[in-house]
Amino acid sequence: MADIEKTNENEKIEKTEKSKSKPKQSVKKTDADKAKEKKANEKGAKKAAAAKKSKRSPLKWFREARSEFKKVTWPTPKQVVKNTGVVLVMLTIAGLAIWGVDLLLEYIFGLILIVE
Repeated sequence: MADIEKTNENEKIEKTEKSKSKPKQSVKKTDADKAKEKKANEKGAKKAAAAKKSKRSPLKWFREARSEFKKVTWPTPKQVVKNTGVVLVMLTIAGLAIWGVDLLLEYIFGLILIVE
């Protein structure tokens, strides 16, 4: 049994040594690979061109900003009042919760430290 294991180990070692000694063959690029490289190069060129075009005049920037603001769906006055009410109620609840925890901790520390 031990002889079989040693033989298997020797065969594995020989295979790895043979694979290391084989010279590497050059890989020929297919048309698909060439097309991918070309596409990647074109993308890089487009990014470089876009970086150069990023210098805009302030007037053009404001025009584009105004056109974007036109695309925004603005809330109605009724929705604004409703959302403002929700925010105020939640702020009140959070404030009361913090105040309650503060009073509780003040009471607990007062018992522990016996501050008069």
